[in-house]
Amino acid sequence: MEITRIIPIILVTLLLFFTGCVGKPPVGTPAPTTTVAATETPQQTMVPTVPAPTPALTPSPPFQRTRYIVWIDSDYGFYRARAVRDNASLRLPPDFDILNISIYTGDRVRWMNDDGYDFPLTLVSREGLWSGRAGLMRYQGEKVEYTFNMTGTYTFYIEEYPRLQQQKITVVNP
Repeated sequence: MEITRIIPIILVTLLLFFTGCVGKPPVGTPAPTTTVAATETPQQTMVPTVPAPTPALTPSPPFQRTRYIVWIDSDYGFYRARAVRDNASLRLPPDFDILNISIYTGDRVRWMNDDGYDFPLTLVSREGLWSGRAGLMRYQGEKVEYTFNMTGTYTFYIEEYPRLQQQKITVVNP
């Protein structure tokens, strides 16, 4: 009950406060003044001619390495890829074949377990790039990464699902 009495008092107070600011015409309008700008007479200045130094050759930037991220799962095997250079994604061509990748020496490939069923996946290299359980990705989100420093053709498959298509990576010199 008390709130219903306070609300009209606050409204009336605000109304009186703001109505005092409305309806009063401004006192005197300032007239614009004209100022005459001084103009300078242009004068010729003599500039000594000094031969410009020959710029030094800047070395070309070093070849930038690319990191490829490949997602794998138990349904599709190797199914999605992204190329990253200097923390920026590179656009892969529309005809990019995830199963046949061509990269340069020094590039890295990271395989990520993206299995929706959270099955463990073991990535196996036919050429023996790693041994034992180094290719095991036990849970979704785990990864295996390898830097290719030698030219050649490398083949990979998922040990638990040998009937899924294999991935072939061809490494060439830049």
